[in-house]
Amino acid sequence: MQGQNISQYVEDPDKMTLYVHIPFCVSKCAYCDFCSFVPSHGDIAKYLQALYHEIDVRALEYSHQQITSIYIGGGTPSTLHNNAIYELLQHIRSRFAVLYNGSVTIEANPNSLTRAKAKEYFDAGIRRISIGLQSHSNRLLHLLNRPHSYRDFVHAVQYADEAGFVDISADVLLGIPTQTMQDLRGTLDRLLDMPLTHISAYGLILEEGTPITNAINSGKLIPCSESLANKMYDYTVDRLHKSGFYRYEISNFCRSGYPSVHNLNYWNRGQYLGVGLGSHSFVNGVHWSNTLDFAKYIKNPQDCRENVEVETIETAKLETIMLALRTEAGLDIKKYDSTFGTSFLNEYRDTIKFLLNNNLITINNFRLTVNDFNISNAIIEHFVR
Repeated sequence: MQGQNISQYVEDPDKMTLYVHIPFCVSKCAYCDFCSFVPSHGDIAKYLQALYHEIDVRALEYSHQQITSIYIGGGTPSTLHNNAIYELLQHIRSRFAVLYNGSVTIEANPNSLTRAKAKEYFDAGIRRISIGLQSHSNRLLHLLNRPHSYRDFVHAVQYADEAGFVDISADVLLGIPTQTMQDLRGTLDRLLDMPLTHISAYGLILEEGTPITNAINSGKLIPCSESLANKMYDYTVDRLHKSGFYRYEISNFCRSGYPSVHNLNYWNRGQYLGVGLGSHSFVNGVHWSNTLDFAKYIKNPQDCRENVEVETIETAKLETIMLALRTEAGLDIKKYDSTFGTSFLNEYRDTIKFLLNNNLITINNFRLTVNDFNISNAIIEHFVR
């Protein structure tokens, strides 16, 4: 698939990253709206067979493009049996032109990352591991229906460290119902005592149909107030900054030299290929997603694309702006003008004037000056309008 003259507007059109989706989990978290589920007997074997087939087909389609990084996400990739990830990466490298020493990341949950699996991942060439904690509070973990305890997380980090991982990331949720500032301080205190290089701090999104949203709608749970959620975020930014973590994207913080290379490609509007159930892709000026229907994917993985959308110059411009404004670096105006053959400052003169007058942006590298999630999203929406 090829967009009309659009591939010239993306970063490195001859390169792309690869995302591999593993949809299986031990249990479904109360807030999760992702493509994930608890597998039935035989599902994993069927899925891996289909996934390998899709990889073979896509590798032939995009044989001229180099894979610069690989991200194995989910779901919970660490739920797969021993050696499954090692064999998967061997298969990928035998089919695609993968950059030597390119970044490879895997997501893991504390309850399913064993000492043996951590060693397997490191031996497979994975050098970055992202472990989902969300909170150190077992009370909150239970509320979220997370299948692990804080002690499990401590052991998981220990296993990764012992296996040789230097780049270890952890996920934290902000704005959980009943979560207090003391809960958050306790979580960050513990994380900052661990050998972590990266922390992702996400605001809880109440997705329709999830158990936690249903509990709130029925009055069984009281949602976290917007003011408290914003206070948690401000505290997180300040605390992590003072502890040597640089915020390089709205929700992501790293020690010097340890950003998520794979995710930076998304924010820089690089090309990415997704394989597996429900994965998303953007290659040659075309966006699409894979089917969410497990039976359909298993039956026909080579023809599972849905929601195909050919990008236009206008959508390319808007995506460039929106993604850049999520980053600490902001939008490179000179690069924007050169890429699109236009003047950003002239195109959005009125919007820029409004934002400058309200001290919401800086013009030198055109970035946001606010931390608040809601205000940040509102600012980005100004450009869409």
